[in-house]
Amino acid sequence: MQSQELGMKPIPNFYMLQEDCLIVEQWPQNVKMEKCKVEVIVDVLCATAVLRGAHVFAPGVLGLPSNCTLGERVEVYGDLDGRCNRGLKVPYTGKKIYVGTGYLKMLRHDLFDNGALPSGIAVSMLLPASRIPVINETIYPQGHILLQNLPSIVVGWVINAQPNELILDMCAAPGNKTTHLGEMSANQAHIIAMDKIKQRTDKVDKNCQVHGLNCVKVFCYDSTKCYVENKDEIDAIEDRTIKPPFKLNTFDKVLLDAPCSGLGQRPQLVNKISPKMLESYKFIQQKLFNAAVKVLKVDGILVYSTCTITEEENERMVSWVLRKFSGLELVPAEPLLGGPGLPNTGLTDEQRLMVQRFGPENDPIRPVKDIYKNSIGFFIAKFIKRK
Repeated sequence: MQSQELGMKPIPNFYMLQEDCLIVEQWPQNVKMEKCKVEVIVDVLCATAVLRGAHVFAPGVLGLPSNCTLGERVEVYGDLDGRCNRGLKVPYTGKKIYVGTGYLKMLRHDLFDNGALPSGIAVSMLLPASRIPVINETIYPQGHILLQNLPSIVVGWVINAQPNELILDMCAAPGNKTTHLGEMSANQAHIIAMDKIKQRTDKVDKNCQVHGLNCVKVFCYDSTKCYVENKDEIDAIEDRTIKPPFKLNTFDKVLLDAPCSGLGQRPQLVNKISPKMLESYKFIQQKLFNAAVKVLKVDGILVYSTCTITEEENERMVSWVLRKFSGLELVPAEPLLGGPGLPNTGLTDEQRLMVQRFGPENDPIRPVKDIYKNSIGFFIAKFIKRK
């Protein structure tokens, strides 16, 4: 349908990178859209999602003229300076950016006149400015595909979940990596997924249900406090079904996809993170590492990942971990598809070759295929607990 609407006979190139990874490329450069009369203004988060291939959902709409008709082709603009008042009728004169063209599915009375936050698709996108095909449940039934950034899929390959393994996903929401691990194990691993906010664990639960996974148990729990060391507390949990808090040396594998500054996300239209906030992430990451090491079995595997580009949260965090936990050994995060770690960040060249940093950098000690360079900024490290 999209190819017909765009007047393009060939659809975008697609191929299987691995048996669980379908790559879909952009529409060709020569795709053109005629100028539309109607502009829809959306908030910056919605605009970012559109550039990543999403439709415009109703909560993200800020401005829409009153003289519109359902099904009309419209242009979508992101409000870059955050000054567009919700319900705007007149053309927006603030700083904005074109993010795509689509078809209007809701009018003003649907979006602004009911006194409650609306839901559903407000604009069905035809062509984002990024030329990414719009692929979601409007094309495939729920549970058949899961959209992820390529480095996030690589994390699953590094964990390599197997049947009967007991695996902890410490910061699981929204559950994309969790479901990948469940499917990799043919729904036969025993996966504990945690997040400390109920709304986020509900998303993990729903994600697992949609994909037909019953090997995942989801808990709303603070992962920094997910262990017990006191003998009385350990005795109290001796005979019960596994749930947090856990005894020491419980899990075969732990995934710590840590809360981070997110500076590797693409596109990133606006960033309001403060230096103080940027500095704060390493402290929560260190607390999570402390818990992860405690609940991991001897000879168990710990995989650490972030979607940021800062040295403090990546290479220097690995360096801190190796100094802090003498029983942890850094090992190659295979398959090694991203580039090596950055130099002069506390890691030796040998250690830099064991981690993966995804981004545009070129480092002669490990050349990287273009598909892994033209991705979001991401980092992966793998450890084995030796004692």
